Amino acid sequence: MRKALKYIGIGLLVLSIVSLPFAWPFIRMIWVFMPRIPAPAYAEPATVAEARLQDIDYLSTLTQYDRSFSESARDNFAEALASLTERAASLSDAEFYLAIAEAIALADNGHTGVTSMPQYTKFATIGARLYNFADGLFVVAANAETADTVGRKVIAVNGMETQALQDKIGRFRGGSAVWRKLHTSYLIESPELLAAAGFGDSSKWVDLTLEDAAGNSRVVRFDALERDVSEEHSWRSAFYTIIPGLSTGESPDWTHALDGEDPPLPTYMTSMSEALHYDLENNGLYIRALPGFAVGEDSIERAYESILDSYPAGGLDYLVVDFRLHDGGDYTKSMDFSEAAPGLVKDDGAIYIVTGPNTFSAAIVTVAMLKYYSGDRAMIVGERLGDREQFWAERGTRFELPNSGYYIGYATGYHDWEKGCKGKPYCYTMNEMYEVPAGSLDPVVNLPQSFSSYAAGEDVVMEWVDSRH
Repeated sequence: MRKALKYIGIGLLVLSIVSLPFAWPFIRMIWVFMPRIPAPAYAEPATVAEARLQDIDYLSTLTQYDRSFSESARDNFAEALASLTERAASLSDAEFYLAIAEAIALADNGHTGVTSMPQYTKFATIGARLYNFADGLFVVAANAETADTVGRKVIAVNGMETQALQDKIGRFRGGSAVWRKLHTSYLIESPELLAAAGFGDSSKWVDLTLEDAAGNSRVVRFDALERDVSEEHSWRSAFYTIIPGLSTGESPDWTHALDGEDPPLPTYMTSMSEALHYDLENNGLYIRALPGFAVGEDSIERAYESILDSYPAGGLDYLVVDFRLHDGGDYTKSMDFSEAAPGLVKDDGAIYIVTGPNTFSAAIVTVAMLKYYSGDRAMIVGERLGDREQFWAERGTRFELPNSGYYIGYATGYHDWEKGCKGKPYCYTMNEMYEVPAGSLDPVVNLPQSFSSYAAGEDVVMEWVDSRH
């Protein structure tokens, strides 16, 4: 028996040595890129001021884990927290939240920041939903009291020209200019946060100067709403606003710009819980890229595989893969699709990769892989995606402030989907193994969507694609 155990032990040792080269990348990935954040260990705070000081102290450890801060940004972050420590007791809840957001945004990284959820669940919002189109910021949905404002352009907020305001409040979120601007609507919809940022006289209302299609303008006062937070979406991606039923989280008496059957809802906005794909005229195929981590009860891998198995290799004249409503997930679930999908298209065919401001995180990785594997047939069209080709992502356990409960996004792994990051410090393990140098991910054909075409139920991208086939 003892001899048998000896041989078993030797066998396990040999197996461990042989398998180590294969296991090491994954061991390193967990060790380097998935830190375990220590739980806060503070006494029960006796006052609000003490609670905030504990939150600030805990937040000061962020740069021990987040690698997106440059050296100067790290210094500025420390200075911002020192200033916040001095002011903490005198701030309102909204001012404290924004001070945290502004400090973390110094990293200038889209994945690094305080959760946006309090902007529409904790702090008061108005009875309207706003969204940025190519021609400006518009009211897309509104409650019964302000329903007549739907479709109006917001040309000023509390007397300040809209673009000028967006430039200023963009400082509360890190990342590209596209990503920052996309999320400014959350703040403009909150009188409480606007006032806390210094751009409103009251936390109870916001004055929007609205312009109709004829160029006539008027100022409309939108009051802050008291609402049951449980009625809200716990998570609200920016694109929810433009899709009826996802945009408000409010009662059915809201009016949406795309309500009704005329005009029809653009196809790419339909069947949001499904793996949407359909045949296009003249031997084409449309696939809406799959965000998140699953499709209902099915995996993303199986959903993609099912679509691809329905078409013969090399049989299509063109393929459209649409990432406009894909703002992240697990890119490893889409790698096989990115490599296999181009095989459906003829050697002289076309592969259109559609991007927009909501295209973010894992979507950017999938765009890069699909472009690379499509070769000369690839054409990125639409609008600039929501981040740069170079960014920081990935994380370990949850980082949450002990008293306010604000979740803090942090990033540990470097990505470069233009040239590749292999060999550079903190290049993410999966990138080291699978990355491709895809080059620029800018659209080669810019197809911005105006509000008027959106309200008419038009899909400018697919209309352009149809015109070519």
